[in-house]
Order: sequence, then C-alpha cells, then structure tokens
Amino acid sequence: MFKRRARLLVAAAGDDGRADRVAELAAQDRDVAEWLEVRPRPAMGELAREDLEWADLLVAVDAEAAEAMPAGRPPGCRPKYWQLPPASVLHDDPATFDEATLSALTCMAGGMRMLARMDAEDQPEPQ
Repeated sequence: MFKRRARLLVAAAGDDGRADRVAELAAQDRDVAEWLEVRPRPAMGELAREDLEWADLLVAVDAEAAEAMPAGRPPGCRPKYWQLPPASVLHDDPATFDEATLSALTCMAGGMRMLARMDAEDQPEPQ
C-alpha cells in the first residue's frame, strides 16, 4: 500500500527553467499532486546527496540531462528519462511545453493510481 506520494526530483542539464515549470505544473494539477511530490533542481550536476536520498525517482528532462545523471544514486532513487521540449519552447511556446509536461506527469500519476488499486485488491477481505 502506498503510504505517501512518490517523490520526483526533476532536473535539466543546466538551469534553463524547465525543472521549475515541471514542479509548478505538478502542484497546479490536483490529480497529479495527489500522487506525486515534485522538487526541481537547477542542474543535474549540482544535485546534493540529500536530494538523491529524498527522491524515489530522478527525472531527467532530456537526453543531455540523462547523460549528466549521477551514477552514485542510492538504491531507492531510480532514474527516469522524459523527452520534454527544449528550453526555447518553454519560452517561445509555453503551451506546447506545458502540454508535453502534463502528459508525462499525468501518465506517471495514473501509473501510481493503478498500482495503488492493484495493491488494494491484493489486501485480504476483513472477516
């Protein structure tokens, strides 16, 4: 049974604003916020050990961020890779960036919801 929201640590390769926007969108969507706690970090290379110990998932927003992921993650911090639009899209066409981001977030929250439902079905019936 899930006792808390999944903790996502989100970072790009550099501080380009995308990780902050992912966290903003996650907090604004009630269904996503019910299942996910999202913390942005300015850059993948600047992650502290405490960040990694907090996170269930370390989310790279693109291939460059995925390459910069630290190898020495704690066992409970799994890597996740999203192919979000580049930072230029965030600034030039924010609706496109937001749509791609919300799609990734709602997909993850939906997966959490499904796992929780399956977990509840596995619980024995009270006698």
